[in-house]
Amino acid sequence: MKKNVIAVVAMTVAASLMVGCGAASSTDTKADAQTAVYNMYNTTGETISELYVYEVGSEDKGENYAAEGLANGAQVEVTRTAASEEEAASLVYVLEFTTESGATQKFETLNFEVAPVSLRSVDAAAGATPVQFEIPEMKAVYNVVNTTGETVTELYLYEAGSEDKGENKAADGLAADASVVLTETEAADVASSKVYVLEFTTESGATQKFERVNFEEANVELLSVDAAAGATPIVFGVLAK
Repeated sequence: MKKNVIAVVAMTVAASLMVGCGAASSTDTKADAQTAVYNMYNTTGETISELYVYEVGSEDKGENYAAEGLANGAQVEVTRTAASEEEAASLVYVLEFTTESGATQKFETLNFEVAPVSLRSVDAAAGATPVQFEIPEMKAVYNVVNTTGETVTELYLYEAGSEDKGENKAADGLAADASVVLTETEAADVASSKVYVLEFTTESGATQKFERVNFEEANVELLSVDAAAGATPIVFGVLAK
């Protein structure tokens, strides 16, 4: 009877050890997993048609992250994983991209890390590095044309929700049919979320607002109260390149 009890206890201990080892192995694997994240911003001034991130020495470039075209100012996130810190520390990648004009550039010492990466034009790189490890600034451009039929005496462009309208862009008077270029600069990672208010007042005293101006490049026509007819006081058009 004692032998049977001893045998059962031994089997139970052995089973516990096996389960414990398996659990520890699974936990360790999860704890050791590493992820590199590259937020890539196209600042080349043109569309990128090919974008690859592959290990140094590899003949397989892998997925083209710009297969559908990465427009100037657009962003794409690329990730890589490693099984452990040791593996992550040993990984080095090639970052290669080609613009629609056919220019191909490479950065061959991309480390395993979490970082913003600005992809630069050939001219901006100037024979040095085709990338910068920073979040670039983006510029919104609004070519505002006064089509109200009278002089605009006040013109403001300010962030929605702000109590500060900033500078009056028509302080000297914006004559009928005249135009002025307004710009806004924001970090690329927040630019797409920005919304502005465009407010203007004519010499007759009529004030109008458009409160949903997105961060973009566009032509903007300021309309008279009669032309707006209670709808929108401005008309948007694509800014010619």
